[in-house]
Amino acid sequence: MKICVVSFHTSPLAPAGSGKSGGMNILIANLYKHLAKSCKVDIYVYGDKEPQKLGKNVLVVYFKHRDFRDFAEAIIEQHHNHNYDILHTHYWLSGIIGMHIQKRIHIPWIHSFHTIERFKGVTQDKSRIEIENEIIRKCDFVMSPTYKETFDLHRLFPQTCIITIPHGVDTNRFRQSPNGHSTLLFVGRVDPIKGLDVLIDSLRLIKNRISLNIVGGPSKGEENYENMKSYAHDLKVNFIGRVKHENLAAYYQNAGIIVVPSYYESFGLVGLEAMASARPVIGFEDTGLSETIGKDAGILVKRNERNLVRAINYLFENQELRHKMGTTGRKKVLNYSWQHIAERYFKTYEEIIKK
Repeated sequence: MKICVVSFHTSPLAPAGSGKSGGMNILIANLYKHLAKSCKVDIYVYGDKEPQKLGKNVLVVYFKHRDFRDFAEAIIEQHHNHNYDILHTHYWLSGIIGMHIQKRIHIPWIHSFHTIERFKGVTQDKSRIEIENEIIRKCDFVMSPTYKETFDLHRLFPQTCIITIPHGVDTNRFRQSPNGHSTLLFVGRVDPIKGLDVLIDSLRLIKNRISLNIVGGPSKGEENYENMKSYAHDLKVNFIGRVKHENLAAYYQNAGIIVVPSYYESFGLVGLEAMASARPVIGFEDTGLSETIGKDAGILVKRNERNLVRAINYLFENQELRHKMGTTGRKKVLNYSWQHIAERYFKTYEEIIKK
């Protein structure tokens, strides 16, 4: 099987945790490395570099065409050499390229949004919503990581074929360890949508007795990052900055509770990494965490600061419950290993190609 992957705006080889690099990079890198055991994968990215191997049978190819149509033409030319069986585009910018490719070559096209503008609930880009709507109507399949997102999309686009497969986690890198810690941990890009302001406001209501480590670099520029540091200057908040993903496990092990306060989280890879590390998660119930954390691997609350404060206080004061929820999370997360998720993708690709 030959898979053509488009990730226009960010490379799976880029370090996650700042700028444009986040959970999508981790997904693409891990998923296709595992799929490469039985497939050949070419990943097309915007940039001016020589092709780089991501692993056996996985090649990251850079095109320096800023214009989507020209970028699509370059992929079509590659298709004539490789005869791809399936096209999988990631993020809405790659979806624009997918629409151009679809006009010229007729292979099944799957699109993964990763974030959907209309569901963000914050200031929305109307032109992006229109483009995403067009992608939904024109692609053959939409790939969604949660049943909630699938349901919401089906309600708006009843004719669309939507496949639901969750993201995965490296259950060997992120491992269970004793949880005698009480420090809070936030992992993610320092981006307004990640809700760090809500978490910092919540800490103010906790009377400054809990410390918080923030792992992640700036996403919307240094100014936003520095503003957030200034906002938290009177609290026990430690801004660690970006950490290489391969070094992240130690930060989970040294934390007692992981907090994911995002305004919008389509899935939440941090939740899986916390579960794999046997750490309970606190977050909001209107996010993708509801399908992974659920009611037994952490505490998900209705969205407001006081609910977040109550959940943090409750777990902070109950080490036995932290241990119980962490152990439950570790057991649940074994179903999300990358090998298991890659097998589901492979079977899905295979079924689509046969149709």
